[in-house]
Amino acid sequence: MKGKILLFIFIAVFLFCGLQVFKPEAAPADISSVIESPKQEEFEPEKILFVGDMMFDRGVERLMQQTSFTYPIDTIKDFLNSFNFVIGNLEGPINEVTKDFPDSSLTFSFDKKSIESLKEGNFSLVSLANNHTLNMGREGLNETRDILTKNNIAFTGDPVDCDPDYLYQKDGITYYGINVTFSSNCSNKQIANQVEDIKFYNQETFLIVLVHWGTEYKIVNSQQQEDLAHVMIDAGADLIVGGHPHVVQNIEKYNNKLIFYSLGNFIFDQYFSKETQEGLGVGMEIYKEKKVFTLYPIINKMSQPKLMEDIEKVEFLSSLAENSSEELKESIISGKIEINE
Repeated sequence: MKGKILLFIFIAVFLFCGLQVFKPEAAPADISSVIESPKQEEFEPEKILFVGDMMFDRGVERLMQQTSFTYPIDTIKDFLNSFNFVIGNLEGPINEVTKDFPDSSLTFSFDKKSIESLKEGNFSLVSLANNHTLNMGREGLNETRDILTKNNIAFTGDPVDCDPDYLYQKDGITYYGINVTFSSNCSNKQIANQVEDIKFYNQETFLIVLVHWGTEYKIVNSQQQEDLAHVMIDAGADLIVGGHPHVVQNIEKYNNKLIFYSLGNFIFDQYFSKETQEGLGVGMEIYKEKKVFTLYPIINKMSQPKLMEDIEKVEFLSSLAENSSEELKESIISGKIEINE
């Protein structure tokens, strides 16, 4: 009997201790405090920068020969390299063997070493759709394309044809370069049809048209520019960035899309006026529900662009705002334009 009592006590103690060992801990009141939520990756948009016309002949070439072939971008290359993707208009052909022209010449041929400025300046893409890339004929243009390709710089556009043979696409963005400074190469209807086709076959793409157009030295767009801009946006263009007038022109908002009629000169030797030595850089960041455009006023000193100082910047943006769409004035003065979807 005594043995049975001891056995009973042993079993009772064992069961009691076992329950204490294997008893689960009470769940905390807030289970989220111990269960880690999956981390939401922050969206980092690609930083894209557009700049204006670049010319590496005449006075610019002479300055490069006296210093170095990176001279034109030495004062701004750190800024350019802070972007993922830099785009400009290459206002002439790059050739293996160049021809010499006087300072008064409107025919250009860039020394092959000029590519050093584009590389050091972080240029990813240039437009060849302008009135000077044919200055050395089709052979010179093809040579330019070869030199750019060998140096890992992409290109878009043709000086005459407006078909999409030379589209450039990257990261959901399509770049379409066109030149309409020649009187008979492309009609508005032809361009609209091309834009429609590009969007039809790439419905999710963000389509940017890099267009060479307008009247030189006019700080406000012409009616012809406006007509074509509206036609392209109606056909599906998402952003229009222009050049050729050698001065910065107004910014327009049309159907919730932006038109930068002209970014002016970026690298040039036109020292004869204040306006031809000013330019505009446009930074773009694409988010899911909005596009953010940052305005960077640029001053050109002896063919070297650099960012304007604060006082110059305020004056420049105020003047630009006065010429631009009424609804954009406050945004332009602030230096930042947001387009919400």
